[in-house]
Amino acid sequence: MDAISIATGPPEHPLLDFTALLRQGLSELERLAGDQWTDFNAHDPGITLLEAMCYALSDLGYRTFHPIPDLLAEAGKNTATGLFTAAQALTCRAVTADDLRRVVLDVPGVKNAWIVRADGTSPPLRYDPAARTIAIDRKSTPSANSEPVVPRGLWRVLVEKSDLQGRDASVIRLDVARRLHANRPLCEDFDDIVMLDPMPVAVRASVEIGETENGADVLLGIFERVSALISPSIGFLRLDEALARGARSDEIFEGPPLLRGFIDRATLPGAERRVALHTSDVIHAIMSVPGVRAVRWILLARAGSPTGEPWSLTLDESGAARLDLTASSIELVKDRQPVTVDVARVISTFDTRARTASLFPALDAGDRDLIPRPGQKRDVANYLPLETDLPRLYGVGDGTLPDSADDARKAAANQLRGYLAVLDQLLANEFAQLGHVASLLSINDDSAGTYAAQLVGDDPDRDSILDVDFGTEKLAEIIEPPGALNRRNRLLNHLLGRFAETVTDDPQLPGAPPPPDADTATARLLEAKREFLARMPELGSARGTGVDLLTPGSSPALIDRVRLRLGWPSDTDTKFLLVEHILLRALPEDEINALPLLASAPRDDPWTAQLTFVFPSRLKELETMVQRIVREETPAHLTAYLLWLDAASFAAFAATYDDLLLALRQHRFADRLGVKPATAGPSP
Repeated sequence: MDAISIATGPPEHPLLDFTALLRQGLSELERLAGDQWTDFNAHDPGITLLEAMCYALSDLGYRTFHPIPDLLAEAGKNTATGLFTAAQALTCRAVTADDLRRVVLDVPGVKNAWIVRADGTSPPLRYDPAARTIAIDRKSTPSANSEPVVPRGLWRVLVEKSDLQGRDASVIRLDVARRLHANRPLCEDFDDIVMLDPMPVAVRASVEIGETENGADVLLGIFERVSALISPSIGFLRLDEALARGARSDEIFEGPPLLRGFIDRATLPGAERRVALHTSDVIHAIMSVPGVRAVRWILLARAGSPTGEPWSLTLDESGAARLDLTASSIELVKDRQPVTVDVARVISTFDTRARTASLFPALDAGDRDLIPRPGQKRDVANYLPLETDLPRLYGVGDGTLPDSADDARKAAANQLRGYLAVLDQLLANEFAQLGHVASLLSINDDSAGTYAAQLVGDDPDRDSILDVDFGTEKLAEIIEPPGALNRRNRLLNHLLGRFAETVTDDPQLPGAPPPPDADTATARLLEAKREFLARMPELGSARGTGVDLLTPGSSPALIDRVRLRLGWPSDTDTKFLLVEHILLRALPEDEINALPLLASAPRDDPWTAQLTFVFPSRLKELETMVQRIVREETPAHLTAYLLWLDAASFAAFAATYDDLLLALRQHRFADRLGVKPATAGPSP
């Protein structure tokens, strides 16, 4: 531990250096009054006043350089300063297939999962360039003039259930669906969620071990290594464990937030799904067990099969291979003699250890985040008048004038108090502004004021040198000049700029009644900016996430981002829609349609990576601004279209879109998951 020492040099900042401040003050006095004032020694009352002022300035500098958490603590715990934690600022919704896989792995009861691209579509589709139609392919021999249509962005989710947690497969599948749809990337969808059937694998082998080895321990090690090879598990790390491994915070919090901890990305490639189990890999796993000398012979077989494969065992694509301990037969040999082992006891120990190793309960929010230390409230706004630092002889401090003082002496003291009052008020306001920093940076402070002030402490028993009507309200009127809302607007622009975000400063909607004054319009704009700042983690992390089809009333974050970028707060009457084309694709239930699905199709694939914003036509005069913001906010790999509809058409379209979401939700719940959905709410 480094020894604590006191610096002998001057402070780094001039405001902290009392001597430098005094030297600068004397220099100014010599420049301004050098021809009349020649005594600049310490005994001169003017120099005494200068020293008191320099001390007050150095005290202000000292408080200014308090740690930032301490300054922010002045506003209390309920003030949101926009300084988000690591889990809020660094995480994001699922973007890649690995992200989706980690979301599934976080569901209790899931041992492993794989996200694979869906091959083709159901039903199959074909595009006829001549007729410009897209229809369901019902012919075994398709027309030579047509071409297949395979929308991209569809995923199949393969889930391996854990046998150690006792959760029903249907419940796990429903939880997986809910988590996936809450993280579904824009213009992508899940074609199916498949719970893989267990495929027991038996290992039959003869293994030679060392003479001093315990047979039960060696057999347990073989079971654990071979089981991990055939059916690997993916564990979770606590935050302290991830940090202890040397991972940076941006690496730890990369990807979607998980409830059970953090998954080391390096472990995912080693847990890929196997299509074949090679004998050489099993031998390598057995040989890695301490105490094993050699594998004399080995066969791999499906549990219950009388024959085995000496080289490789092909695994079913529809199943999840796992080691069947009861069907396996591993003979241990020591010095050419078989070793007797209580296999049932070894299997029981294996099950106990495996169950313990698979327990990753959900962590509290505080255990999944880097929480900064709370600041210490230092009451930086507290200010003592200059008179408290002056000698009692000056007669301006509390109780410094004797009762016998005549009127002339009292008048002289009050004259000095009046001279100090102006300086005191300037300094007191600076201290108040420093204590106001947290409120200035707050994203939920709806006050218009940007400057802080405070009355200088005065003894009510003494004659006041200020007007009797002068109070806090009068002081606020003096301190806060006109244009407070514009200054607050610039401050919110600064806070948005820290996140590289902007909001249009012209929120007036075409066709809407004009605001009664400019301040009303600015206040609504400030409301939109505060909402944007308050929801910054959500709107940033979910920017590329689509509508949650399993949650009524869900809205893509992209809609809110565009709305807020346009300067429209949440209570605005203007609504617009976002339609993901991938959700309009044909489903197996559409095979009954004999007519083409699309006539006059604009392109051969109208579904892949495409979306449409639907706006009321009364906003069309904002088209240039809307196009720019939509282009800036839409993820770069997607193609966005704008559709303008009159009031009647927009209302009909919105109702149809509500019906579509309800039907898709019914399809996902009832037809895919076998459960009854709750009553769906209207579209956002």
